[in-house]
Amino acid sequence: MSGDAPELTTELVVDGVVPSQPVISPDGRWVAYVVALAGRKTERRMCAIWLAAVDSSSPPAKLTAITLTASLID
Repeated sequence: MSGDAPELTTELVVDGVVPSQPVISPDGRWVAYVVALAGRKTERRMCAIWLAAVDSSSPPAKLTAITLTASLID
């Protein structure tokens, strides 16, 4: 294991973020994706839609953020 890598702990796993649902724009220049906390389903979860240039010419940008309740997560 690399000395630079953080130790994997339960808190790191539960409090981490998970990217999902990538969609590439019709011209192939952009990708939009959802980033959500990997917390428990019974908690309120924050998620956001991000936009990134496919060629990495600009940094990713958060477009929007919402809080999901347990009833919306299931």
